[in-house]
Amino acid sequence: MAGVLLAASPRPPSPMVSGTPLVGFSFSPKTAGDLGLKPVSALNSLLHRLRPDLVRLPVYWDAVAPDPQSFDFSSVDALLGTVAAYNKSAGRRPAKVMLVAGARNLRFPEVHIPAWAPEISDLSRLSGSATYQRYLEETFERYAVSPLLYAWQIENEPLDRVRTDWDGQVTIPSSVIASELELLRAIDAGHRVVVTTFNSSTLDLDQRRESPLGQLLNRLPVPQPTGHPSEALELADALGLDLYVVTASTSLADASAATRIGWKQQALGYWAARAVEAGKELWITEMQGEPWPDQDGFTTDDLQASAVAYKGQGARVVLLWGVESWLLSAEWMAAGMKAVGTLRSGPGGFEPTPRHLPGVKSVSLR
Repeated sequence: MAGVLLAASPRPPSPMVSGTPLVGFSFSPKTAGDLGLKPVSALNSLLHRLRPDLVRLPVYWDAVAPDPQSFDFSSVDALLGTVAAYNKSAGRRPAKVMLVAGARNLRFPEVHIPAWAPEISDLSRLSGSATYQRYLEETFERYAVSPLLYAWQIENEPLDRVRTDWDGQVTIPSSVIASELELLRAIDAGHRVVVTTFNSSTLDLDQRRESPLGQLLNRLPVPQPTGHPSEALELADALGLDLYVVTASTSLADASAATRIGWKQQALGYWAARAVEAGKELWITEMQGEPWPDQDGFTTDDLQASAVAYKGQGARVVLLWGVESWLLSAEWMAAGMKAVGTLRSGPGGFEPTPRHLPGVKSVSLR
């Protein structure tokens, strides 16, 4: 087993809503490769530039299972090894990782299944197959003992219908997610688990979904709710919200990016309070940090405005999305580094003294 896989770290205590969140980013080796970057080198550069508290990494089924009988986790181990090496010189701000396990995983085409997997029209049925269950078990058992592990994510936006090139039903029912969570907790009861989703453009639509009149209004020609934040919160230890303000389905003629950032700010406060009531946490698992593909309208100024608006709204984790592309743009990298500082800053606008994360030891000072 790789050197980064040592004794399991204790479960971190649940933090209060107030205070500085863990700030970091998501990283996809597939995306880095598509941009012409070497994944390990790209991750190493991002670690040293952004100094994250937390990095979200995918464990792609199609990347670790070359055939139905064997597994090769070397690509994931290389990324964890990069984080471990970085931590040796990270001083008082070492990084931990969140691992994403599931056929629904980071980045388009959303569904990442091996070429040898049986053809099936419903992803929830594939999730119950013996080969898929073995992939989950092998992943959970291998990385539950890593001292770098902070949390797990089960699938990616599994309850939501999203655009994909996979020919089949991609949504996964709550009952199937609950079954995967049960399997995980039987293997690793010591780390938090998050289920991710997105929410409606405005808070009133989120609230309408849960109202007694919600079903009736859903039949009318009015704006409709999207996402499943209430269901995701019920399933896991944390609700992971993915926040995008300019997408292919977003009309800036209806509302500007600045207006939509304000709407997301309102939603964060609401869902953070709901999480506290449930004894759980709210995490921003994807904070838009790059323009949507082939879509204008999200700028570095919008990234800064998002950081200012989302700061202090109760999220205990904030992970920036799209950071791989920052390595190809000095302007976006500078904006991203500033956004990280803003999200970490205290009431006076200054970044607080870096703190230790549970289970990680600093080996040197800057």
